[in-house]
Formats: sequence, structure tokens, C-alpha cells
Amino acid sequence: MPLTQPDFSFFRRLFPTQPLIGFDLGAEKLNMVQVDFASGNPVITSAISDYHNSDYAGLLEHPELLQKLVKSTLKINGFKGRKVVASVPTALLKIIFLNYQCKAQGVESQALLEALKHRTRENLSDYVIDYISVNPQSTEQVNRMALVAMVKHEAVESYLDLLISCGLKVEALEIGPLAIKRLVSVITPPDQPQKILVINFGAKKSYLTVIWNNELLLDREIDFGLDKILTAIAKAFDTNIQTALEVLHRYGLADHQVEPDDLVLDEDETSIKNVLIDILSPNFQSLADEIKDVLIYVASETRGGAVELIYLMGSLTRVSSVDQIIDRLISIPVKTINPFYGLELDDKPLHFDDLGPLAGIAVATGLSMRGKF
Repeated sequence: MPLTQPDFSFFRRLFPTQPLIGFDLGAEKLNMVQVDFASGNPVITSAISDYHNSDYAGLLEHPELLQKLVKSTLKINGFKGRKVVASVPTALLKIIFLNYQCKAQGVESQALLEALKHRTRENLSDYVIDYISVNPQSTEQVNRMALVAMVKHEAVESYLDLLISCGLKVEALEIGPLAIKRLVSVITPPDQPQKILVINFGAKKSYLTVIWNNELLLDREIDFGLDKILTAIAKAFDTNIQTALEVLHRYGLADHQVEPDDLVLDEDETSIKNVLIDILSPNFQSLADEIKDVLIYVASETRGGAVELIYLMGSLTRVSSVDQIIDRLISIPVKTINPFYGLELDDKPLHFDDLGPLAGIAVATGLSMRGKF
């Protein structure tokens, strides 16, 4: 039943110690990861990344498509149980960084709600709402900031019905930035500072998330995604989007001048690679400008602090050498994230070739460790 008031605890349900499955239903692929614990250390026991060949609206209209995929996935890949922590699809989700004021004796949730009403002009009783404080050390201050997640009640109910119809037991819903924050905390060595920008590439939009000493400092949506890249290629080569995608995956974005010495490219292949880089240079320069804006914001919020590492994840990481392109535009080390870095793997073999780039299952890996870190 719809709630009459926003439910601030919706994304924070506690769940039992049985290992859970991180369930990330992306725009193109279903990503699932299960992490168990041995002597307190995380162990990857199962992982899959598979195309669902539909969009979210299509899966709601034809749930049997997802039901079949989930059933075969659970059976073939040896996942334990059916309990999942699921990401909220970005198509349903509205994320806002909200500035608000709360006096020393005030109720934070009430103050936040009042500010949210003025900011959105929405009927908040129509939404499931959760929030996390940004820079929680400053909670004694009157001026505060929070990351607010909003999803309409009917959208949440439809999504839960879809997952339940797949035989899943949903222990919690969670937003991507929190799963990313948890994952970064786990894979960052203790002797390294957590001053990290994560770029999560989507099809139409991408998201810049700043993790600062294990706290969320920023999550910003930008108008940059794989679709924009493919459109530029298709226009330049006078072809369709599917062919543009095939060209991009076949040739990648590596500059032949920085290719390994033992890799010899023929003249045509080198020419195509260089043409691709030339075509996409304006798009990547636009991305670099967005990144620089974030770096300026971080410096202002941290009194001169600086991001020390950029992680890439999401759709565009399937293209070879995209990290090299961005690295040359930004004076900060850029790496494609490896969500299994430093984690143990179960004795049974995981077929990494079937997962695609591991960066694509980063959110699912972070989801699977909810409540443990």
C-alpha cells in the first residue's frame, strides 16, 4: 500500500548474515554478484553479466523475459539462495543534492522535507524517499547538505513485483552511488587515501561520483554516454548505430603511438583508429571539461583538497583504451575499475570471459557487500 508520508527507512533494511546477491538491472545487461565471507574476508563465489535484450518498460510488459534469464542464471551459475540487494533502475530514480538548514534542536528529517518541497514542487507523499548526509561531520552546523533519492511509489511497487515474479526475495533496494562508495572502500588499500572520482558511463547519461575519505561528496549526472559516441561515429561514417558500435568495439580508441611494441597494426587499421579518435575528440574534451568542473568543486568543498585517482566503470569501459584517452586529457591517473581487486575468489572457476569487462559489474559487487562494510 502507498505510504501517506515519505519513508526514510526504505533503503536501509537490515538483512541476515546469509550471503546476498547483488542484483543490478542495467539498461542493457543484468549483472549479478554474490560475495560470501571466510574469516571475515570477502570471497567472490558467483558472478554473471548477461544481456536481457529489452528495455525496462519491455521487461515490465513481458516479465517472462527476465524470469527466464534469472531462472537460468541462478541454476547454471550456482548462486546460493534467492535473497538480493537490488539497485534502483536509473530510469525510475531521481537523485538530488540538497542544501537545507537545520537548527541545533531541530528534527533533521523535517527540515530536509521542507527544503525538498520548495526545491522540487512535488507532492512528496507520492514518493519513497531516502537520504544520506554529505560530510556528516558537519551535522552540528545549521547549513547542511544531503544526497536525496526519490522514487514514485507505483514505480517501486512495479519493480518489486517484477523481481518477486522472478522468484527473488528482495532484502533491500539501494542506489548506485552507495554501492560504489562501499566498493571503493573495500578495494582501496588501507595505506592509500580515498580521494576518488568514479565515472559511471551509461547509454544516455553518465554519473560523476566523488568518494572522499569513505564519504559521498558529490554525485552529478552529465549529458554524456555511449549513445552520443555512437551517434558521432555513425554520422561521420554515414552508417547506422549498430555498425558504429561494431566499428568502435573492433578498433577501440588506442593511439597507435602508445600501442605495445609487439603489436603491429596494418595501415588501414591504424588509419581507422586515428579517424575514430579525431571524430570523438570533441566529445571527450566535453567530458574532460565536466571533470574539471567537478575537480574545482571538490577543491572548494575540501579547502584545497584534490582528487588523486579516477575510476571508470559502465558501458564505455567495454571499448578498449578509453582510459588512455581520458588520461591524456586530465592530469590525474585514470584506471578502469576492477571490482574484484584484492578480493579472494571461490575455488570453483569463474568464467571471466563471460562477464565482459569486470568494470560492468562494479555496482552489483558493491550491492552484494551491503551490511558487511
